Amino acid sequence: MAENFKNILVFDASSSNIFFGGECSGKTVFMAENFEKSKLSRYLPEEFGKIAGNLDFTELPRVIIGNGPGAFTGIKTGTAFFLAYIYSIGIKTVETVSSFSFISALSGECTAEIRIVLIPFNKGEYFAAVIDKNNKILRGDIFIKPPYDNIFSFFAGFSGRKAEIAAPIECGSEIIPELEKIFSVVSVRFNGFSFDRGRFDAIPDTKKIDITAEPYIVNHVIMPANLDSNGNFYVEVELQEAKMAQDSFSREEILEKLKQLKEEHSKLNEKSGEISSKKVFTPADEAELNLVRKKKLRAKDMIAYFENLLKTKE
Repeated sequence: MAENFKNILVFDASSSNIFFGGECSGKTVFMAENFEKSKLSRYLPEEFGKIAGNLDFTELPRVIIGNGPGAFTGIKTGTAFFLAYIYSIGIKTVETVSSFSFISALSGECTAEIRIVLIPFNKGEYFAAVIDKNNKILRGDIFIKPPYDNIFSFFAGFSGRKAEIAAPIECGSEIIPELEKIFSVVSVRFNGFSFDRGRFDAIPDTKKIDITAEPYIVNHVIMPANLDSNGNFYVEVELQEAKMAQDSFSREEILEKLKQLKEEHSKLNEKSGEISSKKVFTPADEAELNLVRKKKLRAKDMIAYFENLLKTKE
């Protein structure tokens, strides 16, 4: 970080456990409260106010927000509230970081070689990442679903290593025995989280965002945007393959890829408008609209990647 902040606030809503912590004017606070999704918008402001209401924001803090993956409704509701709160006290710039790194930072020092962070999704389904001792993601965006037949392939290269397992809430009765077949698991953590200023000051791979310039929820919350129509995968396969092959792309190939992606994004945008403008909006329409929007996000991510790659060829 180029800037030095006296104060810091951190927030994550990737699971039903909402994490809020920070240090303001020498006072350290931390909250880990479990909320039902249906009650989150009702009770979070009250609980948050009990803690944040006594903080001194004379000097505005550095703000770090976990942006998922996780249950999108919870992330959307929790983060929208938090953004509104910090904007009300004059904060316009925040940093996003993967919730995998965020949860790892709350878990304290890693005593094993690596840490496996699990974020529950639907029943028996998990997002997962392999994290190093410095909270850097070694392998992320893993989506695991029953019957776990291919779980070994997700962790290729890490088999046999000593590992901690951490998750924001108690979970994993189905998947932890499978992970124990792959790793030498030394501990499993579902609680005992705490805010450590040093670990968040040094958290890697944050992205600074001006929340007044673009829609945060749409552009920066990581949700299952890359699940196919059957919900079969989360990993951004296309983007990962592009990164692996980036040195082999010619300028002409990049331009052609950008053309295809922009055409795809334009068609999806038209489709989104058609569905949204329906006079009668059914549950099926809502499901289709959500899928179209997720595909638009994927296309936008790919466009941004190839536009940055094009700059390196100039």
